Amino acid sequence: MTRLRARAPKGKRAYVKVPRNRGKNTTLIAAIALEGAMGRPMTVEGATDPLAFEAYVEHSLAPSLREGQVVVFDGLGAHRTERVRELIEGGGADVVFLPSCSRDLNPIEKAFSKTKQLVRKTRARTREGLIDAIARALAAVTPEDVAGCFAHAGYRAQDQPL
Repeated sequence: MTRLRARAPKGKRAYVKVPRNRGKNTTLIAAIALEGAMGRPMTVEGATDPLAFEAYVEHSLAPSLREGQVVVFDGLGAHRTERVRELIEGGGADVVFLPSCSRDLNPIEKAFSKTKQLVRKTRARTREGLIDAIARALAAVTPEDVAGCFAHAGYRAQDQPL
């Protein structure tokens, strides 16, 4: 990943070398909680498929859920399997699926935006470097950032006033 914009002195052209995309993409799967924490992340080489996402839910997300929590998913097909619903509802949590094209209602999108910006800044060129950059970027997402992500998406804790 590289930055999307470059800078140069006024009147000069900006030049930067950007490597071509060689190999598979690395996909980050993570969760955020209203309490301000980023859930245990998982990276996958290539796109997220139902098996990879179900493994994430089974081993990382579901064990951390408490009764009464609500898990919000976007429209990705891997999120909508019966197994994912069973794993989450089995622990007493509820599942809500967002309508199509509703990125503004998904609080993790803002957190991922900050994460991507920080990862691009590192200019990692190896898979190991990328994984390390992702870990540092996720650690940089503060509880205040997470609270802002939820507030921007219109969510609030039950004990918060309207």
